Amino acid sequence: MKISLKWLSEFVKIDYSLAELADMLTMAGLEVEGTQSVGSELEGVVVGKIVSIAPHREAERLFLCRVDIGSDVVSIVCGATNIQMSDHVPVALPGSILPNGTRIEKAEIRGECSAGMMCSEWELGLGEEAGGIMLLPRTTRPGEPVRSALGLEDQVLDISVTPNRGDCLSVLGIAREISALLQCSIRLPETRVREGRVKTEELTSVQILDQDLCGRYAARLLQSVRIGASPLWMRWRLKSVGIRPINNVVDATNYVMVEMGQPLHAFDFECLQGKRIVVRRAREGEMLVTLDGVERVLSSEMLVIADIEKPVAVAGIMGGSTSEVSPQTDTVLLESAWFHPLSIRRTSKSLGMQTEASYRFERRVDPEGCVWALNRAAQLIQEMSGAESSAGVIDVYPQCHYPAVVRLRPHRVNRILGTRMPKTHMVRILKRLHLTPASLERGEIAVTVPSFRGDISREIDLIEEIARVYGFAKIPSTFPRGEIHPGPRPVSLAVESQLRRLMSSCGFYEVVNFSFTSPEVFDKFRLPAGDMLREAVRLRNPLREDACLLRTFILPSLLENLSWNGRRNIRSMKIFEIAKTFHPSGSAALPREQREMAAVAMGYWFNPHWDGQKEEADFFFIKGVVETVGKILGLQLEWETANYPFLHPGRAARLLVQGQGVGWMGQVHPEVVERYDLGSPVFGFSLFDLDLISSLCSRARQCSPLPRFPAVVRDVSLLVPVNLPYAVAHDAIRRAGGGLVEEVRLFDVYQGERISPGYKSLGFTIQYRAKDRTLTDEEVNRVHLSLLDSLKRDLGAEIR
Repeated sequence: MKISLKWLSEFVKIDYSLAELADMLTMAGLEVEGTQSVGSELEGVVVGKIVSIAPHREAERLFLCRVDIGSDVVSIVCGATNIQMSDHVPVALPGSILPNGTRIEKAEIRGECSAGMMCSEWELGLGEEAGGIMLLPRTTRPGEPVRSALGLEDQVLDISVTPNRGDCLSVLGIAREISALLQCSIRLPETRVREGRVKTEELTSVQILDQDLCGRYAARLLQSVRIGASPLWMRWRLKSVGIRPINNVVDATNYVMVEMGQPLHAFDFECLQGKRIVVRRAREGEMLVTLDGVERVLSSEMLVIADIEKPVAVAGIMGGSTSEVSPQTDTVLLESAWFHPLSIRRTSKSLGMQTEASYRFERRVDPEGCVWALNRAAQLIQEMSGAESSAGVIDVYPQCHYPAVVRLRPHRVNRILGTRMPKTHMVRILKRLHLTPASLERGEIAVTVPSFRGDISREIDLIEEIARVYGFAKIPSTFPRGEIHPGPRPVSLAVESQLRRLMSSCGFYEVVNFSFTSPEVFDKFRLPAGDMLREAVRLRNPLREDACLLRTFILPSLLENLSWNGRRNIRSMKIFEIAKTFHPSGSAALPREQREMAAVAMGYWFNPHWDGQKEEADFFFIKGVVETVGKILGLQLEWETANYPFLHPGRAARLLVQGQGVGWMGQVHPEVVERYDLGSPVFGFSLFDLDLISSLCSRARQCSPLPRFPAVVRDVSLLVPVNLPYAVAHDAIRRAGGGLVEEVRLFDVYQGERISPGYKSLGFTIQYRAKDRTLTDEEVNRVHLSLLDSLKRDLGAEIR
């Protein structure tokens, strides 16, 4: 937020340099990100007094003017008709650069030398008037820089305000902070509104239909308003803090918003049907064209300001075009209100609109400051336009704000800060912060918090305030007191740490996503009605409709990550996430939380090598990762063929440990991949209950001695039906071989020539070994032949 130093100085006396002030605010928690000199863009523009005006000899519409610039009298060729002798005008000297980028040089125009240029408001960036030369007060001195003659020199601080300090989003708020830090008084602007005899209630009315979202609404009518440009000083101040001047009424509301932190809005009263204001929720699908010319579709979650027929503004964000103040406006209804911060934030997110007003309402404005700000704006409009005000203010305040009272224990302040600060010093600091302390028994202090400090609600908040003003540099460095006894590390935490290290070593990047999702995800993932994954917990107050549910599984978030990166031409990725999923828990108030890990891979395993070698992720790559996870965690992982709606049929498996389902792995269904606009197949796996897996992990590491006796290896090729799973053949070999079969490895799968249709060839390497003796060839041959007979009998296999 930008703050003008001159503007600030009207509220509080500052006897420090800009650098010292910036450092002071930063150390108090209001970081000054930068400073800027305002007015430097008018370097080289001085006050000139027109001494004479003569027609140009070679051009009918040009004049040759002699202009006194203090140090000299120069000739300037000009075509403007609004000047006369003795006028004081801004003169851009040769070598200067105007705010619009124009460089001024001495030039010859139709045979006459022109040593500079007399400027309009538009050319100097001081207004929209471009049709004539800007006329300066005759009290200015020739040769004086225009920026100092008009009081345009200023310094601007760019302050980073934390979200909890909405009270500091104004000149008044920063002035309060400075007065506390410098122990000086603060000067508030006087507010005097000239009121007529007709009461405001006789001309209009205000009705609040949703008091939860609008806690206060104040209004005042201004009649016989003359719409025009604001004075230069106001336009310049608004521009210096980043706000574009529009007209005297709108500028006054923006000026008060920056000055006091209270956003206001001005309606053309004649455009309000029924001449009344209704604060209500929008009707589903209701339309409103806002001041930026965009047609907005509203929902029933949004608060609007309406007349008796239609909405005329999105509450706290932006007005509508139908009630905009225009040059034809004669009567203005001024609005000053308090809207619920969460409602404004949700509407702002849903509509994709953030304005200066919504930025302040989201961070909470002072409910007690509404009428004060309203009257301040009315006063400024009267001074600039000669408007007449109705008598009194309509102030609908259904839920009055009562100041909070927080108990403070001085001994706890010193214990937290490590200081020996006396209670009297604490009381002085609290008073400097505009808090009201009162003594209680046992030495405690009851602190009454003003309405503008909505961030103070606990004792620790008061301790923080005392520390800020006391000065962090004055707090001595001390060692922490007490002993720290580390507790046992939960098994689940250790398992998650192992998984993170393992997945990183496999080349996967960890991602962190929000736990919110939308109902559309279930359709994208082809989940049928009644599927357990569709049973999601709905948020009561979602920020937007596409984040209204708590996610029940992680895979959609990972595909969103792949899609986001794919749109930026990143086509190969391996990512994983460990996070909570949420599931309804019946009658319980809170959902059941479950820790899940999911991972996906797309594209190449690794960057293609210079020799052209490329390895793309496939089912066996992801299966290898799952096997590695099982080995590291000490899990006896098994898998079986399964069908999942979001996985490719025939390329999906269910993961089991001790007969219990713990996850899935496979290729994501091509339809799902297409819906996320991914150009390559995606493979992944999930361990959907890490707490269960932690309980099944074998934490003990068993070591086996190296074999004492040699192994005997036999290869065999089996001709089996094409639909026979590899795992069935593998398990049959294990059973038939008894205790002598140490290892079975698949080394070949073949279908093609010399293989009957409907059959395939599986090549296995079988390793035999006994633990207590060396096996003879006769013994191995006998077991091997028995094994082959068993395979022929049980599987109908043929030996090739």
